Amino acid sequence: MTTNFLTDFITLLVVLNPLGKLPIFLATTVGLERAVRNRVAFHAVLISFGILIFFLVAGQVLLQALGVGLNTFRLAGSLVLLLFALSMIFDTVQTPPPTQPDVSPTERAVFPLAMPSIAGPGTMLTVVVLTDKDRFHWAEQGSTALALILVLALVYLVMRFATPLVQFLRRAGISILSRVMGLILAAVAMEGMVVSVLAILRQL
Repeated sequence: MTTNFLTDFITLLVVLNPLGKLPIFLATTVGLERAVRNRVAFHAVLISFGILIFFLVAGQVLLQALGVGLNTFRLAGSLVLLLFALSMIFDTVQTPPPTQPDVSPTERAVFPLAMPSIAGPGTMLTVVVLTDKDRFHWAEQGSTALALILVLALVYLVMRFATPLVQFLRRAGISILSRVMGLILAAVAMEGMVVSVLAILRQL
């Protein structure tokens, strides 16, 4: 159980990449007072939690209803994760332009922070794969949910203290850490592709 929790925590930490949310958060909340920025961060994490918990609980059922096998979904998702990891390594992730001043804090929290930055396709895929009901029982799925909550808490803290973190790490430090996270994520994605291909071949 402990090993499963640590594996899930590290996987979700790499996929969510809390430090990678800094540029998007700063661009989205530019010009806002500190209290409003904190509210945007909290709402973004809360909305993301709701989305990801839905996929954690019902994602596999939804896939089965659509007739999509989990191995096929894992393979496709691993490919998407690999492409995203490469974008992190080569620094091609686009930062959105600052939002308009008349946009409400909730709207800023929903887009682009909650979706697609935090609860993006890669994260949705990850929680579905980590809670495969054919491989993990309810206690292990609960462990994954706890790991998700802890990582989302870290995402909130990073956004909550975005300004001092940027001043401490500077752009170069954030870029280096993001690339390291990207390399780890690429390895996770390749492992997922290998496992998926082998599972599909065994079914033939």
